[in-house]
Amino acid sequence: MSYDVIVAGLGPAGSVAAYTLASRGFKVLGLDKEKFPRYKSCGGCVSVKAVDIVDFSFMDVVEETVRGAVFTYRSGRPVEIVSDRPAGYSVMRDRFDHLLMQKAKGAGACIIDESGARVTSIEDNGGKAAVKTASGKTYTAKFVIGADGAGGVIGREYFGFSSKMSGVTITSEIPYDRSAFKEISQKIFVDFGSVPYGYAWIFPKQNYLSIGVACDSAKAKSRTREYFDAFAASHGLLKGFKVREKTGWTVPVFYDEGRGVVKGRVLLAGDTGHLVDPFLGEGIYYAMLTGKKAALTVSNCLSSGTADLTPYQTWLIKEIYPEFKAAEKIARLVYSYPSLWYSILEKNPNIMLRYYNVVRGEESCAEFYKWVLSRVRRRPLMMIRRWFSSLLRRFNLFSS
Repeated sequence: MSYDVIVAGLGPAGSVAAYTLASRGFKVLGLDKEKFPRYKSCGGCVSVKAVDIVDFSFMDVVEETVRGAVFTYRSGRPVEIVSDRPAGYSVMRDRFDHLLMQKAKGAGACIIDESGARVTSIEDNGGKAAVKTASGKTYTAKFVIGADGAGGVIGREYFGFSSKMSGVTITSEIPYDRSAFKEISQKIFVDFGSVPYGYAWIFPKQNYLSIGVACDSAKAKSRTREYFDAFAASHGLLKGFKVREKTGWTVPVFYDEGRGVVKGRVLLAGDTGHLVDPFLGEGIYYAMLTGKKAALTVSNCLSSGTADLTPYQTWLIKEIYPEFKAAEKIARLVYSYPSLWYSILEKNPNIMLRYYNVVRGEESCAEFYKWVLSRVRRRPLMMIRRWFSSLLRRFNLFSS
């Protein structure tokens, strides 16, 4: 059977893409290798700006509204920085992703979520694209949106993205009695210094504390589980809790603006195209955003009878890549010298208050980077000035 569009992978990117196209009356097939609802290793924090991407509400699956965070350095020296407005929402990915998939299905998309639906190969025949699955079946469509994740076939083999160019995470969900922890309401917990070139977190949900670490896999040198265990044992909020299950996952952060995400009748969205913020690893918002934009690009092609998907790549280069490049520079500043960064944060908590505006979508990451760079460079402490000078020379952080 032939379709207008095949969407491979039904995480936030794929489901939003399938929903957007099906809502416009196109014949859409959505494929996912797992039966929904399914667990997904993820902190599960969604920026408030994601609300405007879709024309339906996902508030029924929101576990907590986040107004700020309690920051620590190696589980100590806590600094609470809370805004008077929401910055994000905590969700459990099984419920959140299931809702998005159901919305796509309700809009008319044909959904196949089972192990046999895993995409094993893809071929562009010019007029159509053919997708083969683990079940041995082959489906054809005029266009394919690849959203099967960093480890999927489409991004890795068809487009040549390297799975090694990713961060690595260890996560766990710890059951807890929310009524006994009223003081943590509307906050998340973020720790610097516990892992090399990364951070650790605790995201409170209704029935679970989602905890984890994320770091550069090369710098962690196969010790990520050790860093996770040390964090879980040292943070005050986790005293008395036992971690029973741990899950590892990769975070396919942005790393190569020169590598295209459009090839013939196939394009990539979300994690598959490494469209993840390199600073805090924010992926859900960018998955939803790129999923919708990919779908709108395909919709325009289907309506006009053309096959030119390059406007999607052009949009990424103009609107998204500059944000990722700025986030990458912030990551270098923070993660290269976390102790010095944290000392700055302790004295200037308004830095994070302003960053919350970036999370809300009220300020660009590029604007924030320029502001924080100019602010810290004016600091009178010679040590900080020498630190920034060395970083500027090492990473060429003045470049656009």
